[in-house]
Amino acid sequence: MRIHPRPILLATAIGLALSGCGESTSSSAGPGYNQGTPVVEPTTFDQKKLVANLTDNVFTPTFQQFADKASAQPAIVKAYCDLESTFDPTLQDEAAKAARDEAKLAAQNGWKEAMVSWQHAELMIVGPLLADDKALRKDIYSWPDTNYCNVDQDVAYFAQGDINGVPYDISKRSDKRRGLDALEYLLFNNDLNHSCSAAASGDILAQWNTLDEQQRRTMRCQYAVAVSTDLKETSERLMFEWAGEQGYAAKLKNAGEAGSEFSTVTEAVNLISDALFYMTEELKDYKLATPLGLFANQCGTEVCPQAVESQFAKHSLENIQANIAAFEQIFLGQGTDSEDTTGFDDFLDEQDASQTKEIMLQGIADAKAATEALNGSLQQALEEDTAGVTNTHAKVKDVTDQLKNDFIQKLALELPKTSAGDND
Repeated sequence: MRIHPRPILLATAIGLALSGCGESTSSSAGPGYNQGTPVVEPTTFDQKKLVANLTDNVFTPTFQQFADKASAQPAIVKAYCDLESTFDPTLQDEAAKAARDEAKLAAQNGWKEAMVSWQHAELMIVGPLLADDKALRKDIYSWPDTNYCNVDQDVAYFAQGDINGVPYDISKRSDKRRGLDALEYLLFNNDLNHSCSAAASGDILAQWNTLDEQQRRTMRCQYAVAVSTDLKETSERLMFEWAGEQGYAAKLKNAGEAGSEFSTVTEAVNLISDALFYMTEELKDYKLATPLGLFANQCGTEVCPQAVESQFAKHSLENIQANIAAFEQIFLGQGTDSEDTTGFDDFLDEQDASQTKEIMLQGIADAKAATEALNGSLQQALEEDTAGVTNTHAKVKDVTDQLKNDFIQKLALELPKTSAGDND
Protein backbone atom coordinates (compact mmCIF):
# COMPACT_ATOMS: atom_id res chain seq x y z
CA MET A 1 0.00 0.00 0.00
CA ARG A 2 1.25 3.47 -0.79
CA ILE A 3 1.32 5.48 2.40
CA HIS A 4 0.19 9.02 1.73
CA PRO A 5 2.29 11.67 3.41
CA ARG A 6 -0.21 13.38 5.67
CA PRO A 7 0.01 15.56 8.75
CA ILE A 8 -1.12 14.36 12.12
CA LEU A 9 -4.85 13.67 11.96
CA LEU A 10 -6.19 16.87 13.37
CA ALA A 11 -9.80 17.54 12.51
CA THR A 12 -9.00 20.67 10.56
CA ALA A 13 -6.32 18.98 8.49
CA ILE A 14 -8.63 16.20 7.45
CA GLY A 15 -11.39 18.66 6.75
CA LEU A 16 -9.15 20.49 4.30
CA ALA A 17 -8.45 17.23 2.55
CA LEU A 18 -12.14 16.48 2.21
CA SER A 19 -12.89 20.02 1.12
CA GLY A 20 -10.65 19.36 -1.85
CA CYS A 21 -12.68 16.27 -2.57
CA GLY A 22 -15.88 18.27 -2.52
CA GLU A 23 -14.62 20.67 -5.15
CA SER A 24 -14.07 17.96 -7.75
CA THR A 25 -16.00 14.90 -6.68
CA SER A 26 -17.76 14.57 -10.01
CA SER A 27 -15.72 13.41 -12.95
CA SER A 28 -18.15 15.05 -15.33
CA ALA A 29 -17.93 18.68 -16.34
CA GLY A 30 -20.77 19.79 -14.06
CA PRO A 31 -24.09 21.47 -14.78
CA GLY A 32 -24.83 23.37 -17.94
CA TYR A 33 -23.45 20.94 -20.46
CA ASN A 34 -25.66 21.23 -23.50
CA GLN A 35 -28.96 22.90 -24.07
CA GLY A 36 -29.46 21.44 -27.54
CA THR A 37 -29.88 18.03 -29.17
CA PRO A 38 -29.25 15.01 -26.90
CA VAL A 39 -26.26 12.83 -27.67
CA VAL A 40 -26.86 9.13 -28.41
CA GLU A 41 -25.56 6.86 -25.65
CA PRO A 42 -22.70 4.49 -26.67
CA THR A 43 -24.28 1.34 -25.22
CA THR A 44 -27.39 -0.78 -25.63
CA PHE A 45 -27.91 -0.89 -21.87
CA ASP A 46 -30.82 1.27 -20.71
CA GLN A 47 -28.87 3.73 -18.60
CA LYS A 48 -31.92 5.95 -18.26
CA LYS A 49 -33.73 3.11 -16.50
CA LEU A 50 -30.74 2.70 -14.18
CA VAL A 51 -30.75 6.39 -13.28
CA ALA A 52 -34.52 6.43 -12.76
CA ASN A 53 -34.50 3.36 -10.51
CA LEU A 54 -31.62 4.56 -8.36
CA THR A 55 -33.13 8.05 -8.12
CA ASP A 56 -36.71 7.03 -7.31
CA ASN A 57 -36.23 3.79 -5.41
CA VAL A 58 -32.86 4.12 -3.66
CA PHE A 59 -31.79 7.75 -3.25
CA THR A 60 -35.19 9.37 -2.64
CA PRO A 61 -36.38 6.84 -0.02
CA THR A 62 -33.02 7.11 1.76
CA PHE A 63 -33.21 10.89 1.95
CA GLN A 64 -36.86 10.71 3.03
CA GLN A 65 -36.08 8.21 5.76
CA PHE A 66 -33.34 10.46 7.08
CA ALA A 67 -35.69 13.47 6.99
CA ASP A 68 -38.25 11.46 8.96
CA LYS A 69 -35.67 10.47 11.56
CA ALA A 70 -34.33 14.02 11.78
CA SER A 71 -37.85 15.44 12.14
CA ALA A 72 -38.42 13.24 15.18
CA GLN A 73 -35.30 14.51 16.95
CA PRO A 74 -36.45 17.85 18.43
CA ALA A 75 -39.36 16.35 20.38
CA ILE A 76 -37.28 13.43 21.67
CA VAL A 77 -34.38 15.64 22.70
CA LYS A 78 -36.66 18.24 24.28
CA ALA A 79 -38.44 15.55 26.31
CA TYR A 80 -35.08 14.59 27.78
CA CYS A 81 -33.90 18.15 28.29
CA ASP A 82 -37.08 19.20 30.08
CA LEU A 83 -36.29 16.53 32.67
CA GLU A 84 -32.60 17.43 32.76
CA SER A 85 -33.38 21.11 33.29
CA THR A 86 -35.61 20.41 36.32
CA PHE A 87 -33.51 17.61 37.83
CA ASP A 88 -32.05 18.37 41.25
CA PRO A 89 -29.23 15.95 42.15
CA THR A 90 -29.27 17.10 45.78
CA LEU A 91 -32.74 15.62 46.35
CA GLN A 92 -31.56 12.07 45.59
CA ASP A 93 -34.92 11.36 43.94
CA GLU A 94 -34.38 7.94 42.36
CA ALA A 95 -37.64 8.04 40.41
CA ALA A 96 -36.76 11.40 38.87
CA LYS A 97 -33.26 10.18 38.06
CA ALA A 98 -34.63 7.02 36.39
CA ALA A 99 -37.07 9.08 34.30
CA ARG A 100 -34.31 11.44 33.22
CA ASP A 101 -31.95 8.60 32.34
CA GLU A 102 -34.65 6.82 30.35
CA ALA A 103 -35.42 9.99 28.41
CA LYS A 104 -31.72 10.52 27.74
CA LEU A 105 -31.41 6.96 26.43
CA ALA A 106 -34.38 7.59 24.12
CA ALA A 107 -32.67 10.72 22.78
CA GLN A 108 -29.43 8.80 22.24
CA ASN A 109 -31.25 5.96 20.46
CA GLY A 110 -33.04 8.50 18.28
CA TRP A 111 -29.67 9.93 17.32
CA LYS A 112 -28.37 6.45 16.45
CA GLU A 113 -31.35 5.80 14.18
CA ALA A 114 -30.85 9.13 12.42
CA MET A 115 -27.13 8.46 12.08
CA VAL A 116 -27.61 5.01 10.52
CA SER A 117 -30.02 6.56 8.04
CA TRP A 118 -27.54 9.32 7.23
CA GLN A 119 -24.65 6.88 6.81
CA HIS A 120 -26.63 5.30 3.96
CA ALA A 121 -27.00 8.77 2.44
CA GLU A 122 -23.23 9.31 2.67
CA LEU A 123 -22.92 7.03 -0.39
CA MET A 124 -25.33 9.33 -2.26
CA ILE A 125 -23.58 12.70 -2.17
CA VAL A 126 -24.84 14.18 -5.44
CA GLY A 127 -26.71 17.29 -6.53
CA PRO A 128 -27.63 19.55 -3.59
CA LEU A 129 -25.36 17.61 -1.23
CA LEU A 130 -22.41 18.18 -3.57
CA ALA A 131 -23.06 21.84 -4.37
CA ASP A 132 -21.06 24.70 -2.85
CA ASP A 133 -18.26 22.47 -1.59
CA LYS A 134 -20.79 20.11 0.04
CA ALA A 135 -22.20 22.92 2.21
CA LEU A 136 -25.57 21.25 2.81
CA ARG A 137 -23.95 17.90 3.56
CA LYS A 138 -21.63 19.55 6.09
CA ASP A 139 -24.55 21.31 7.80
CA ILE A 140 -26.00 17.84 8.36
CA TYR A 141 -22.72 16.11 9.20
CA SER A 142 -19.35 17.83 9.07
CA TRP A 143 -17.15 14.85 9.98
CA PRO A 144 -14.20 14.55 9.69
CA ASP A 145 -13.90 18.32 9.89
CA THR A 146 -15.25 18.42 13.44
CA ASN A 147 -14.43 20.95 16.14
CA TYR A 148 -15.89 20.22 19.56
CA CYS A 149 -14.38 23.39 21.02
CA ASN A 150 -16.67 25.28 18.62
CA VAL A 151 -19.65 23.31 19.93
CA ASP A 152 -18.81 24.19 23.54
CA GLN A 153 -18.46 27.86 22.60
CA ASP A 154 -21.90 27.85 21.03
CA VAL A 155 -23.41 26.13 24.06
CA ALA A 156 -22.34 29.18 26.01
CA TYR A 157 -23.35 31.68 23.31
CA PHE A 158 -26.78 30.04 23.04
CA ALA A 159 -27.28 30.22 26.81
CA GLN A 160 -26.21 33.87 26.74
CA GLY A 161 -28.61 34.55 23.87
CA ASP A 162 -26.28 36.62 21.75
CA ILE A 163 -22.78 36.93 20.29
CA ASN A 164 -21.31 40.37 20.87
CA GLY A 165 -24.79 41.84 21.07
CA VAL A 166 -26.13 40.08 17.95
CA PRO A 167 -29.01 37.66 18.73
CA TYR A 168 -27.87 34.05 18.45
CA ASP A 169 -28.99 32.27 15.27
CA ILE A 170 -27.75 28.71 14.80
CA SER A 171 -28.61 28.73 11.09
CA LYS A 172 -25.91 31.35 10.58
CA ARG A 173 -23.24 29.43 12.51
CA SER A 174 -20.54 27.27 10.90
CA ASP A 175 -21.21 23.61 10.14
CA LYS A 176 -18.75 22.54 12.88
CA ARG A 177 -21.20 23.85 15.51
CA ARG A 178 -24.25 22.06 14.05
CA GLY A 179 -25.47 18.74 12.74
CA LEU A 180 -25.25 15.12 13.77
CA ASP A 181 -21.66 15.37 14.96
CA ALA A 182 -22.47 18.26 17.31
CA LEU A 183 -25.51 16.39 18.57
CA GLU A 184 -23.41 13.29 19.27
CA TYR A 185 -21.03 15.35 21.39
CA LEU A 186 -23.89 16.93 23.34
CA LEU A 187 -25.79 13.71 24.01
CA PHE A 188 -22.97 11.22 24.57
CA ASN A 189 -19.96 13.07 25.96
CA ASN A 190 -19.88 12.66 29.74
CA ASP A 191 -16.89 14.95 30.25
CA LEU A 192 -18.47 18.26 31.24
CA ASN A 193 -15.27 20.28 30.89
CA HIS A 194 -14.99 22.15 27.60
CA SER A 195 -12.86 20.77 24.77
CA CYS A 196 -10.92 23.96 24.02
CA SER A 197 -7.31 24.72 24.67
CA ALA A 198 -6.63 27.62 26.99
CA ALA A 199 -5.80 29.81 24.01
CA ALA A 200 -8.93 28.83 22.05
CA SER A 201 -11.56 28.93 24.79
CA GLY A 202 -12.02 32.70 24.71
CA ASP A 203 -13.89 34.83 27.23
CA ILE A 204 -17.16 32.96 26.67
CA LEU A 205 -15.76 29.79 28.27
CA ALA A 206 -13.46 31.41 30.80
CA GLN A 207 -15.62 30.30 33.74
CA TRP A 208 -17.19 27.21 32.15
CA ASN A 209 -15.21 24.55 34.00
CA THR A 210 -16.03 26.14 37.36
CA LEU A 211 -19.81 26.01 36.84
CA ASP A 212 -21.95 23.52 38.70
CA GLU A 213 -22.13 20.17 36.86
CA GLN A 214 -25.92 20.20 36.64
CA GLN A 215 -25.84 23.70 35.20
CA ARG A 216 -23.42 22.57 32.50
CA ARG A 217 -25.55 19.51 31.70
CA THR A 218 -28.61 21.72 31.39
CA MET A 219 -26.88 24.24 29.13
CA ARG A 220 -25.55 21.53 26.83
CA CYS A 221 -28.96 19.93 26.73
CA GLN A 222 -30.71 23.17 25.84
CA TYR A 223 -28.29 23.68 22.99
CA ALA A 224 -28.94 20.09 21.87
CA VAL A 225 -32.59 21.03 21.38
CA ALA A 226 -31.50 23.90 19.14
CA VAL A 227 -29.14 21.63 17.19
CA SER A 228 -31.83 18.98 16.70
CA THR A 229 -34.33 21.61 15.52
CA ASP A 230 -31.78 22.96 13.05
CA LEU A 231 -31.09 19.41 11.85
CA LYS A 232 -34.80 18.92 11.18
CA GLU A 233 -34.94 22.12 9.14
CA THR A 234 -31.80 21.19 7.20
CA SER A 235 -33.24 17.77 6.34
CA GLU A 236 -36.38 19.48 5.05
CA ARG A 237 -34.21 21.71 2.87
CA LEU A 238 -32.53 18.61 1.46
CA MET A 239 -35.88 17.07 0.57
CA PHE A 240 -37.07 20.27 -1.09
CA GLU A 241 -33.91 20.63 -3.17
CA TRP A 242 -33.96 16.95 -4.07
CA ALA A 243 -37.60 16.03 -4.56
CA GLY A 244 -39.29 19.38 -5.22
CA GLU A 245 -40.90 20.11 -8.57
CA GLN A 246 -37.64 21.60 -9.82
CA GLY A 247 -35.54 19.33 -7.64
CA TYR A 248 -32.37 17.51 -8.53
CA ALA A 249 -34.07 14.11 -8.78
CA ALA A 250 -36.03 15.33 -11.80
CA LYS A 251 -32.84 16.72 -13.35
CA LEU A 252 -31.12 13.36 -13.05
CA LYS A 253 -34.02 11.51 -14.65
CA ASN A 254 -34.16 14.03 -17.51
CA ALA A 255 -30.48 13.52 -18.36
CA GLY A 256 -29.82 13.42 -22.09
CA GLU A 257 -33.05 15.18 -23.01
CA ALA A 258 -33.19 18.50 -24.81
CA GLY A 259 -32.48 21.32 -22.39
CA SER A 260 -30.98 19.04 -19.75
CA GLU A 261 -27.84 20.07 -17.91
CA PHE A 262 -26.57 16.55 -18.68
CA SER A 263 -25.90 16.18 -22.41
CA THR A 264 -25.94 12.38 -22.07
CA VAL A 265 -27.40 9.91 -19.62
CA THR A 266 -23.88 8.56 -19.15
CA GLU A 267 -22.94 11.82 -17.43
CA ALA A 268 -25.69 11.23 -14.87
CA VAL A 269 -24.57 7.63 -14.41
CA ASN A 270 -21.01 8.84 -13.91
CA LEU A 271 -22.17 11.31 -11.27
CA ILE A 272 -23.82 8.47 -9.34
CA SER A 273 -20.78 6.21 -9.73
CA ASP A 274 -18.60 9.04 -8.39
CA ALA A 275 -20.62 8.99 -5.17
CA LEU A 276 -19.70 5.33 -4.66
CA PHE A 277 -16.09 6.40 -4.20
CA TYR A 278 -16.96 7.38 -0.62
CA MET A 279 -15.89 3.77 -0.02
CA THR A 280 -12.35 4.59 -1.13
CA GLU A 281 -11.33 7.66 0.81
CA GLU A 282 -13.78 8.33 3.63
CA LEU A 283 -14.53 4.69 4.52
CA LYS A 284 -11.32 2.82 3.69
CA ASP A 285 -8.82 5.57 4.45
CA TYR A 286 -10.34 7.74 7.16
CA LYS A 287 -12.61 5.33 9.04
CA LEU A 288 -10.29 2.30 8.96
CA ALA A 289 -6.73 2.98 7.76
CA THR A 290 -6.25 6.11 9.88
CA PRO A 291 -7.15 4.62 13.30
CA LEU A 292 -5.14 1.53 12.30
CA GLY A 293 -2.10 3.79 11.95
CA LEU A 294 -1.68 3.14 8.22
CA PHE A 295 -1.97 6.90 7.83
CA ALA A 296 -0.71 9.44 10.35
CA ASN A 297 -3.08 10.16 13.22
CA GLN A 298 -2.93 11.92 16.59
CA CYS A 299 -1.05 8.93 17.98
CA GLY A 300 1.59 9.17 15.24
CA THR A 301 1.48 6.07 13.07
CA GLU A 302 0.24 3.70 15.77
CA VAL A 303 -3.11 2.03 16.32
CA CYS A 304 -5.20 4.88 17.73
CA PRO A 305 -8.70 4.12 19.14
CA GLN A 306 -9.38 7.83 19.67
CA ALA A 307 -9.02 8.45 15.93
CA VAL A 308 -12.28 6.66 15.09
CA GLU A 309 -15.23 8.44 13.51
CA SER A 310 -17.73 8.18 16.38
CA GLN A 311 -15.68 8.51 19.54
CA PHE A 312 -18.46 9.53 21.94
CA ALA A 313 -21.39 7.33 20.87
CA LYS A 314 -19.05 4.46 19.94
CA HIS A 315 -21.10 4.04 16.78
CA SER A 316 -18.29 3.68 14.23
CA LEU A 317 -18.94 0.05 13.31
CA GLU A 318 -22.64 0.69 12.76
CA ASN A 319 -21.68 3.61 10.50
CA ILE A 320 -19.34 1.41 8.47
CA GLN A 321 -21.95 -1.32 8.16
CA ALA A 322 -24.48 1.24 6.89
CA ASN A 323 -21.95 2.54 4.33
CA ILE A 324 -21.33 -0.95 2.96
CA ALA A 325 -25.06 -1.74 2.90
CA ALA A 326 -25.76 1.44 0.93
CA PHE A 327 -22.99 0.62 -1.55
CA GLU A 328 -24.53 -2.81 -2.08
CA GLN A 329 -28.00 -1.34 -2.48
CA ILE A 330 -26.84 1.04 -5.20
CA PHE A 331 -24.76 -1.65 -6.90
CA LEU A 332 -27.77 -4.01 -7.05
CA GLY A 333 -30.38 -1.31 -7.61
CA GLN A 334 -32.47 -2.69 -4.78
CA GLY A 335 -35.03 -0.13 -3.72
CA THR A 336 -37.22 -0.46 -0.67
CA ASP A 337 -40.63 -0.84 -2.33
CA SER A 338 -39.98 -1.41 -6.01
CA GLU A 339 -39.96 -4.37 -8.33
CA ASP A 340 -37.36 -2.61 -10.49
CA THR A 341 -33.86 -3.69 -9.46
CA THR A 342 -31.89 -2.19 -12.33
CA GLY A 343 -28.43 -1.60 -10.91
CA PHE A 344 -24.79 -1.46 -11.82
CA ASP A 345 -24.72 -5.27 -11.69
CA ASP A 346 -27.07 -5.32 -14.68
CA PHE A 347 -24.93 -2.76 -16.48
CA LEU A 348 -21.87 -5.00 -15.99
CA ASP A 349 -23.76 -8.02 -17.31
CA GLU A 350 -24.75 -6.04 -20.41
CA GLN A 351 -21.12 -5.08 -20.95
CA ASP A 352 -19.97 -8.73 -20.81
CA ALA A 353 -18.38 -8.06 -17.43
CA SER A 354 -20.26 -10.57 -15.32
CA GLN A 355 -17.00 -11.77 -13.82
CA THR A 356 -16.31 -8.29 -12.47
CA LYS A 357 -19.84 -8.22 -11.08
CA GLU A 358 -19.35 -11.54 -9.26
CA ILE A 359 -15.98 -10.46 -7.87
CA MET A 360 -17.51 -7.24 -6.53
CA LEU A 361 -20.51 -9.03 -5.03
CA GLN A 362 -18.19 -11.44 -3.25
CA GLY A 363 -16.07 -8.52 -2.11
CA ILE A 364 -19.11 -6.75 -0.68
CA ALA A 365 -20.17 -9.93 1.14
CA ASP A 366 -16.66 -10.40 2.54
CA ALA A 367 -16.49 -6.77 3.72
CA LYS A 368 -19.86 -7.12 5.45
CA ALA A 369 -18.81 -10.37 7.12
CA ALA A 370 -15.49 -8.93 8.29
CA THR A 371 -17.20 -5.93 9.85
CA GLU A 372 -19.89 -8.03 11.51
CA ALA A 373 -17.20 -10.28 13.00
CA LEU A 374 -15.81 -7.40 15.07
CA ASN A 375 -17.07 -7.33 18.65
CA GLY A 376 -18.04 -4.31 20.69
CA SER A 377 -17.12 -0.87 19.43
CA LEU A 378 -14.44 -0.07 16.87
CA GLN A 379 -12.35 1.39 19.71
CA GLN A 380 -12.56 -1.93 21.53
CA ALA A 381 -11.78 -3.90 18.38
CA LEU A 382 -8.71 -1.76 17.67
CA GLU A 383 -7.39 -2.54 21.15
CA GLU A 384 -8.37 -6.20 21.37
CA ASP A 385 -8.66 -7.42 17.77
CA THR A 386 -6.36 -5.32 15.61
CA ALA A 387 -6.05 -8.20 13.16
CA GLY A 388 -9.83 -8.22 12.71
CA VAL A 389 -9.93 -4.50 11.94
CA THR A 390 -6.99 -4.94 9.58
CA ASN A 391 -8.92 -7.70 7.83
CA THR A 392 -11.96 -5.43 7.51
CA HIS A 393 -9.78 -2.77 5.91
CA ALA A 394 -8.35 -5.35 3.50
CA LYS A 395 -11.82 -6.59 2.49
CA VAL A 396 -13.06 -3.04 1.89
CA LYS A 397 -9.93 -2.39 -0.15
CA ASP A 398 -10.72 -5.42 -2.32
CA VAL A 399 -14.01 -3.75 -3.26
CA THR A 400 -12.50 -0.33 -3.87
CA ASP A 401 -9.70 -1.81 -5.99
CA GLN A 402 -12.35 -3.32 -8.27
CA LEU A 403 -14.30 -0.06 -8.21
CA LYS A 404 -11.30 1.99 -9.35
CA ASN A 405 -10.23 -0.45 -12.03
CA ASP A 406 -12.44 -3.08 -13.68
CA PHE A 407 -15.75 -1.44 -12.71
CA ILE A 408 -14.82 1.91 -14.25
CA GLN A 409 -13.14 0.39 -17.29
CA LYS A 410 -15.85 -2.15 -18.15
CA LEU A 411 -18.59 0.48 -17.97
CA ALA A 412 -16.52 3.11 -19.83
CA LEU A 413 -16.98 5.57 -16.96
CA GLU A 414 -14.47 8.03 -15.57
CA LEU A 415 -12.74 8.08 -12.22
CA PRO A 416 -13.52 11.00 -9.94
CA LYS A 417 -10.67 13.46 -10.22
CA THR A 418 -9.83 12.92 -6.56
CA SER A 419 -9.24 9.20 -7.19
CA ALA A 420 -7.37 9.40 -10.47
CA GLY A 421 -3.95 9.40 -8.80
CA ASP A 422 -4.81 7.04 -5.95
CA ASN A 423 -2.85 3.82 -6.40
CA ASP A 424 -2.98 2.38 -2.90
